[in-house]
Amino acid sequence: MKKKIIACVSVFWILIFGFVFKSFSSQDDKNIVTISPRAASDLITQKKGDSDFVILDIRTPAEFNAGHIPNSILIDFYSKTFAEKIQQLDRTKTYLVYCRSGNRSRRSLELFKKLKFRKVYHMDSGIIGWKSEGLPIIK
Repeated sequence: MKKKIIACVSVFWILIFGFVFKSFSSQDDKNIVTISPRAASDLITQKKGDSDFVILDIRTPAEFNAGHIPNSILIDFYSKTFAEKIQQLDRTKTYLVYCRSGNRSRRSLELFKKLKFRKVYHMDSGIIGWKSEGLPIIK
């Protein structure tokens, strides 16, 4: 009987702490949303002309020059000043962040979280996914 009570209490606390930690985690991530290239294209269309919407390409200058999403701005992830440049951005604006495959942009999300950006959309498969959807790029 004593083992059953201990087991029930243990399960109860595991469930409670799991729910609490999940809630805190969800609150931390509410400002960052991962989207597909097609959803990113729809978002860009929806936000066209909105000065509070910024498309960030965080690839290298050579990658950017080889082709990028129209109206995107470059901040090189590998630059020594990357974090400083991100820190200088207006955190109240909405950002769409992408790289080549989604790896660098995914890694950059911790910085956006730490700096408490209002809204960041992460394009999960990068410019590779964008191109595979036949979406436009400019050189």
